[in-house]
Amino acid sequence: MIQKERFYEDVTAYVHAHSQTLVEALSELVRRKSVSSSGEGVADCCEYVIAQMERIGIETTRYDIRPYPCIVGRLGNDPAKKTVLIYAHYDVQPVGKRELWRTEPFDPVIRDGKIWGRGTADNKGPLMAHLLAVDYLKNKLGYLPVNLKFIFEGCEESSSLGLPEFLAEHKELLKADIVYFSDGSKSHSDEPIIALGVKGMLYVELILTTMSRDVHSQYAPVLPSAAWQMVELLGKLRKDGIVQIPGFYEDIIPATEEENAILNAGPNVDEALKKTYGTYPVYDKKTGYYATLNNQPTFNISGVFSGFTGEGGATVLPSRATAKIDMRLVVAQSGEKILGQLKDYIRTLGYDNVEVVCRGITDPAKTSIHTPYLPVIQKAVNGIFGSSLIYPNRPSTAPDYLWTNILGLPTIQVRWCDFDSDNHAPNEHLSVENYLRGIALTASALMEIGTAEL
Repeated sequence: MIQKERFYEDVTAYVHAHSQTLVEALSELVRRKSVSSSGEGVADCCEYVIAQMERIGIETTRYDIRPYPCIVGRLGNDPAKKTVLIYAHYDVQPVGKRELWRTEPFDPVIRDGKIWGRGTADNKGPLMAHLLAVDYLKNKLGYLPVNLKFIFEGCEESSSLGLPEFLAEHKELLKADIVYFSDGSKSHSDEPIIALGVKGMLYVELILTTMSRDVHSQYAPVLPSAAWQMVELLGKLRKDGIVQIPGFYEDIIPATEEENAILNAGPNVDEALKKTYGTYPVYDKKTGYYATLNNQPTFNISGVFSGFTGEGGATVLPSRATAKIDMRLVVAQSGEKILGQLKDYIRTLGYDNVEVVCRGITDPAKTSIHTPYLPVIQKAVNGIFGSSLIYPNRPSTAPDYLWTNILGLPTIQVRWCDFDSDNHAPNEHLSVENYLRGIALTASALMEIGTAEL
């Protein structure tokens, strides 16, 4: 049995001593395609994950919610111990443009100290890290410091369809003291991020139509251009950085001074962003980079499409224009409410030729920075990685609302994948070192939760 005071030393030594086996375990999972947008391989990958869980001794049940199954697991049932619910997803994004990949997306390669392949970081690396950490605890520690429940879904990359209803119907099954998961990248200062909340998202398409078909651009003086009308509409929806939709900001609960102080204690990343993206960030120095990034809702144009898109010099007057817009929402903005406000405002502006199509809504969510689990998990993160940043609310979107809003549980996410892991993009990767530390972190977090006086 390992003594508590030697735990960090032992688990770190273990993962490095067994790195080849641990990396191969992730590689085997990455080889199983599981693209939720098309359904390719999702069911087979689900069965593979179940097999790995059962090999460790986790009692598993597959629930065939639509469109893809989720897995619920359980290990330990000691009423004297805390119960941790571990979440992860086994589905991945599509490959995208194959010619942009330097390796085969579903045939992982180890190169330059990194594992290259779709899903290595998002989210198969963390999922496998959780399982291997539990395997370590059982075999090396000799016991589990906490009771464990697991829920692994196959539809996170497609808005977690079916999962909210499942959770609402199975609250008792998933009853726990805390939800713990890892899905995301480190900061640009290469520090893991401990996140207690996320922004929600409203994703829409605006489809503007002026004519029955495209025509020769000679008619530009007398016929309406869908492209120009879309440009003008977008300029009316957001001006000088301010969203013009009436009521857009009215429900926001501002971050507290304490939360902003925690955020802005982070290191300056201006030069790191310049090196990575070729430009410096723009933000009010009084507000600060981190508070601006994490606390402000956004109205982002993901893409605008209209007219001739092929090669050559065709000159047309477009009859149709489409804009894809994602709005990152903060607590307590409502995607459903803002969708209605957007539609009303477009009609008020006189654009009766615009269709607003909703492509997805995810609610924002937040766990209090005063949860007693925060210092416990921070101790584990710092013990494995040396340092960390705390985000009371992080700038991207994840299904935290499932746990906080539906199950009513405190939720902490630790983001430890490479800051440039290229999730969702070609050449997704995860460094071997971060993966090994991720395994050690889950084991350490469970140990700290199990031995803390909470």
